[in-house]
Amino acid sequence: MINLRRFVHTSCRLERGRTAFYNIHQKVTDPAKQDPEYFEKKARDLPLDENYIDALSKLYYEKIGSERDLGLKAVDNLILEKTEFGLPRVEKSKVRAKYEDLDLLTNAPESVKKIFSVEMATRRELSQEWKQSLIKSVRQHSLDDSSLEMKIAWLTALIRHWSLLVNDIGQETKKKPTWLTHRIWLVINERRKALRILREQNESAFKRTIEALKISYHVPKQPAHVKTRKAWAEAQLKLRVENEKEKRLEKLHEKYDKEVEEHKRETQEKRRALEEELNKLTTQMHEIDVIEGKSFKVTGKYEPALISSLTETVIHSNLFYHPPPTMTEK
Repeated sequence: MINLRRFVHTSCRLERGRTAFYNIHQKVTDPAKQDPEYFEKKARDLPLDENYIDALSKLYYEKIGSERDLGLKAVDNLILEKTEFGLPRVEKSKVRAKYEDLDLLTNAPESVKKIFSVEMATRRELSQEWKQSLIKSVRQHSLDDSSLEMKIAWLTALIRHWSLLVNDIGQETKKKPTWLTHRIWLVINERRKALRILREQNESAFKRTIEALKISYHVPKQPAHVKTRKAWAEAQLKLRVENEKEKRLEKLHEKYDKEVEEHKRETQEKRRALEEELNKLTTQMHEIDVIEGKSFKVTGKYEPALISSLTETVIHSNLFYHPPPTMTEK
């Protein structure tokens, strides 16, 4: 018998997946993307050609991929900040906060003070220094430990310190510490809630706090019901259509205004010409009335019969008049 296994050929067929792959951990380095409407504005500027839908899809994948990094860094303007991450500068020679009230360190030698200085502090103690520095810049008084401003400053220091820690870990390994980024998300949401409450209760304190802490606060939009590429593309296309309709309506309004002005100008010119013609006709009618004796504004009276008879008498006298003969000779 013939062995059929010799004629069996197996192959692997690679097909494209149902959905395109995109990186949800994309790093953002463009400060312009901190604007919440950045991707919507880019979508409105896309050219309306045959590649419009593909360009919208590419823009959507970029938007989704950078959402996480923007959520962690956009509010605190940390996209290009890779040195201090918005944390205050603390003098290294300064005594750490928990040892400031010790009277023994006042007259202690420099070598002892250096042991208790910020330069010799641990990471946790340095974090406390950053927190105290930010809290002092916004708290209401020296004993304030429960106000919203103090809480926001404490959460801001925590967010920025952990962001710096994530960056340090990222330099050692490519794997992102999700256990830490998840905590950053929770703290960011807590701070957003505190900022919203402070904005509703005290507008002046809210402005002073975000200026002192250098927070870029935007009023959060209502969340979309469907977060899919198709729904987002349809929404952007609908907005684009509305904008195009508004632009065309503006052009039609401008064209209409120009036509109205042109019509007014032509009408005024025609009216002026008709008024001139009417004045001429009025003058001619007045002259005819004067000739016919119907005008009452003329001084004297025009008698055409007398004038014609006198004219005829003068003409006859010139033609047929002969002086009478005289008996004298000249």
